Amino acid sequence: MNINILDHLDTNGIILGIKQKNKKLIIISIIEHLVLKGKIDKKHKSEILKSVLQREDMGSTAIGSRIAFPHTRINCVKNIIVCIGISKEGVDFDSLDQEPVNVIALLLSNQKEAGLHLKMLAFLARMLRDKYLVQRLKSVKTEEGVLTLLNKQQEVVR
Repeated sequence: MNINILDHLDTNGIILGIKQKNKKLIIISIIEHLVLKGKIDKKHKSEILKSVLQREDMGSTAIGSRIAFPHTRINCVKNIIVCIGISKEGVDFDSLDQEPVNVIALLLSNQKEAGLHLKMLAFLARMLRDKYLVQRLKSVKTEEGVLTLLNKQQEVVR
């Protein structure tokens, strides 16, 4: 299966300049952004938030290299939803390497899509583990610029 990040991510799924300083507030703000942009239904907001936070309680999804992948599979989500948040300064996300996180890639998918969910997580990890990409993402000024960088990067990792 060939994954194209742009099939699941558009400018409404990009958040530049994350200001929140802790994991829970960041996740709340990303989910609120997705509600505001019409990516998730407001009536499912608390259910999705609870599910993502429960996953984080099992162990941080900040895997090092200044990236984090908060995620969950939940039935109220019909299609894969990806949201990329970027913090220039870096935020505390309980990272395994104790470093701040600059790129947060939230992934939501349906409970029945376990295989696709894992493939998307692996694909995002391969793409974002490039420290030079993270540096470039920190300096991007527009959502379109983020999409351009990610599109170029996915061609490299395929």
